[in-house]
Amino acid sequence: MARDRGQPPKTDKATVVLNIRDENDNVPTIDIRKIGRIPLRDGVASVAEDVLVDTPIALVQVSDRDQGENGVVTCTVVGDVPFQLKPASEGEGEPQNKRKYFLHTSAPLDYEAVRDYNVVIVAVDSGSPSLSSNNSLLVRVGDTNDNPPVFSQAVLEVSFPENNLPGERVATVVATDADSGKNAEITYSLEASPLSSEAPGGIFSIDPDSGDVSVLAVLDREQRDTYEFQIAMTMSHASCRTCSLSM
Repeated sequence: MARDRGQPPKTDKATVVLNIRDENDNVPTIDIRKIGRIPLRDGVASVAEDVLVDTPIALVQVSDRDQGENGVVTCTVVGDVPFQLKPASEGEGEPQNKRKYFLHTSAPLDYEAVRDYNVVIVAVDSGSPSLSSNNSLLVRVGDTNDNPPVFSQAVLEVSFPENNLPGERVATVVATDADSGKNAEITYSLEASPLSSEAPGGIFSIDPDSGDVSVLAVLDREQRDTYEFQIAMTMSHASCRTCSLSM
């Protein structure tokens, strides 16, 4: 307002509009949230190794408090990891400084190969100079029963002397499973050979945990020179597999 010194004084007013120019002074923020049935807690997502490729495992929200180009943000996953970002929507009606993405699997996961991935997400705005920030998600791959158990030998031939002591160990069969925990637990048992209906249980026994095969009776080569039977490997989650033992 302006006022002169006359009597009476005259006044006038003018309006001043001050436009504050936005500077690129805010870094983008990245928020990673749980979606669907994928557990996510304290920055750790638990994902089973048998999830399909292109499965969304987390929601990523990116925002920037700046306006215009200073608030336009590009978001990417860095490093060689089997994950990628995909926009949660086509972007119509979505503010330029607020974006949502889904973090998807981009390749098969394998617990036996890699159990943990540190997924780093970087957001860069379009200011000059640009500002950036990052956030990370630890993806913990869960084991599933995706590997079949395998005997070290499909056919095992053993030479064993007669006149033995009952309880002596004849052989040990070994089976392995690339899975872990309960998925790799194996139980052994004896079965009759397909070529013979005679059950081996009265003459031989097997430790269900170690696979040690023992003889329960005194063997006499003049009465019988060959025994053949099968060893079955069973698992709580899988069908039975067998190998043959000939002595």
